Amino acid sequence: MADDISKKLSAGMKAMDEGDFKKAYNSFKKLCADNPDNAECWYYKAECGNYASGMDGAKIKDEEIIEAYNKAMDLDPENVDYIESYGMFCISIGKYDDAESAFCDAAEFDESRASNLYSEFAVEFFNHIMASYGEIMEDPKARAPYAKKALEYMLKALEITPEEAKELL
Repeated sequence: MADDISKKLSAGMKAMDEGDFKKAYNSFKKLCADNPDNAECWYYKAECGNYASGMDGAKIKDEEIIEAYNKAMDLDPENVDYIESYGMFCISIGKYDDAESAFCDAAEFDESRASNLYSEFAVEFFNHIMASYGEIMEDPKARAPYAKKALEYMLKALEITPEEAKELL
């Protein structure tokens, strides 16, 4: 049975590698139905749903993708890659509080990657805000709360307090 799942996971990943996210999504969707307790199936369903809806224009609802990420994280709650990917997806759909929470959880589970996770959140969050709100963000006052949050996470990544940063600058 495990070999069968491995082969089917490999086939779905091959479709992903070839850029056929719709095909991969359908493979992983079926795998999840057949193997509801397999975290990896749910994770790849979420990833493919994300790529298929973003790149291929597939009609996959954000809620369906979130559900798949949540199922993967429920089944394997300390898998930092799952949590990080969920955080990135949340940024991409403007669920910034959920993204922040996910990145903080991931950093808590894997302290060796905390700096990278905090800085990734800071950069991706700020870039998405800037891209989403365009000209509005040219105004420093409008940009300030988002820049402040991003900066707080960059300082956290560097393990520098705001006071230390002021002294350094």
